[in-house]
Amino acid sequence: MVRVTGALALAALLGSAAGAQTGVQGPPDTAAPRAPEAVRPSAVPPALFEAVEDATENYPSIRATRSLVTAARNDVRAAKNLRLPSVGVQGVTVGTGGGLGSQLVVDQPIYTFGRLGAQIDRAKALEMVRAAQVDETVMNVALDTVNAYFDIARMAKREAILTASLEEHRLLLDSISRRVEQEVSARSDLELARSRVAQLEQDLALTVAQRQATTARLYQLVGDSAYNAGNVPIYDPAIHHPDPTGAAEQAVACSPARDRLSAQTLVAKAETKQARRSFWPQLSAQYSYNNIIGSRAGLAVTAQTTGGLSNLAAADAAKARETSTELDVQTAERELRERVANDLVENGAARGRIASSTSAAGSAENVTESFKRQFIAGRRTWLDVMNATREATSAELGSSDAQFSAMASAARILLRTCRWQPQPRLGRAPADVKAMIAQ
Repeated sequence: MVRVTGALALAALLGSAAGAQTGVQGPPDTAAPRAPEAVRPSAVPPALFEAVEDATENYPSIRATRSLVTAARNDVRAAKNLRLPSVGVQGVTVGTGGGLGSQLVVDQPIYTFGRLGAQIDRAKALEMVRAAQVDETVMNVALDTVNAYFDIARMAKREAILTASLEEHRLLLDSISRRVEQEVSARSDLELARSRVAQLEQDLALTVAQRQATTARLYQLVGDSAYNAGNVPIYDPAIHHPDPTGAAEQAVACSPARDRLSAQTLVAKAETKQARRSFWPQLSAQYSYNNIIGSRAGLAVTAQTTGGLSNLAAADAAKARETSTELDVQTAERELRERVANDLVENGAARGRIASSTSAAGSAENVTESFKRQFIAGRRTWLDVMNATREATSAELGSSDAQFSAMASAARILLRTCRWQPQPRLGRAPADVKAMIAQ
């Protein structure tokens, strides 16, 4: 059984299909990636780190949400400007003679009983929502990039293992073909060998197709069809099992989805306040001038209702939305704890799988070689040899899958706990959000 170990054995495989965009191209990671602002954890391969940096910088949905942040900041400025004087100019008919005149009105709000303050608070909360949306989109794109990268690496390693196994099976096929021709072995042994070779060819073709599809997905995330993923990463038990202590609490504290929902609670709270204060009058300093009366200055009190008592219903609706978003925050926390727990379980289970499957792969290889010798001596059947060869391949595939499971789950844990932050966070600190909700 030909075993495939290490990353160097797959360098040529990863670069072989770059021209057709079916694999990862280029030489090993000898060149240092561009200098990013974020710090690369040791468990994150340089090629993956660069891919996540590129994806979270240039992905269209992230750029779109950043534009929404800019729009929200302008909305905050517009809401604050409502405190400034408003100027109105009107054309009026003077008397009954058909003459035309003009009227100028300057209104400066003095006291609005919290109406303008609620409007400004709502605009600020919406800005926080948009900023948290950027962080949430960055997190989702980074997680997608991590999954795609390790899926490509896992499929590439599987492809190399299956290719080596296929070569071994073809050698066995040639051997049994000669024995059948010499009438030493039964033809059924030859048919069995052909069947196993055909199964391996199907598995290999499926693996290649999956790698091509995942590679195309990674290219779209990164936005560069010439992206060089380098060598397949190598599992290191010292760095690919993050400390689980406090991971769930860290993930909840830095969750952008939770920040977004908390900010939406602030929006609903400001809308409730705004709807309730709409019944109160507004006190303004007012200056007016027209051709008939001339200049006038004084205080004006304005009170207005819209659609009868519809503002009461609007206030009740806003209060219900506030309650709903508060419950959404609790739901998001529970879902996040569940995802982090799943990643921790997967990471911990992978450690045990790696140890057992690696031992099984070594034992299966020894058994295969022993069965080959015993078959020649007539003490084993050809079915025993083929089953041992298949077991060796399965054990090696199991070890490989467990290693990539550990590496991928480790990267996701680092992202969700903010131990790895690809981009600077735009959202406000969770403690500030809690303080604003409590006000």
